[in-house]
Amino acid sequence: MEDQAEIYANIVKIIRDRSAMGRLLTAEEILTELEGQGILESEGIEQKTYRETQLRSVLQENRDLRKISGPDGIAYYYSVQNLSETYAEILVWKLENPLRLIAEVVRKNSRLYPRPVSMDSFREPPFGLTGEEMAECLTIMEKQREYQDIAQTVTSIGTLFLYSTEHLDPDHAFTLAEWLDVGQVNNP
Repeated sequence: MEDQAEIYANIVKIIRDRSAMGRLLTAEEILTELEGQGILESEGIEQKTYRETQLRSVLQENRDLRKISGPDGIAYYYSVQNLSETYAEILVWKLENPLRLIAEVVRKNSRLYPRPVSMDSFREPPFGLTGEEMAECLTIMEKQREYQDIAQTVTSIGTLFLYSTEHLDPDHAFTLAEWLDVGQVNNP
């Protein structure tokens, strides 16, 4: 029989270590890792349910550990010591599809900050989209109803920015994009 404290400590370590690498984990991956370390034996359905209950207890006892739901309701785990909630959301949206990733990042920036998002930022980590992928996404988004609030504006030096019309009007989005792309650079 495994030592409960050892199992808990290893679950915490696994989640924190993966978060430090910029990754999320499923419950299945955590249990597989524990089995690989020889801490758990392969388990049946009853054992699996018990282990998932242990995982919930570990989350309650360690305030830095979080759960986030991904595509198809799959739960992912991470530590806020190494991954912010926003970064974890981006990783989940990236798992889902690049359209959702772009739309949710743009909507969140338009709503919270408020500011448009440069398309160039989607080439950088954690997004990692290519120019072709971004162009394809924009073409598809223009045609799909669920993305009709995602609009484009281009600065005076030709940089494409995206914003949500639910949170920014076109003139304000252009002014903000122009400041981010041209004004800030020329006014250190």
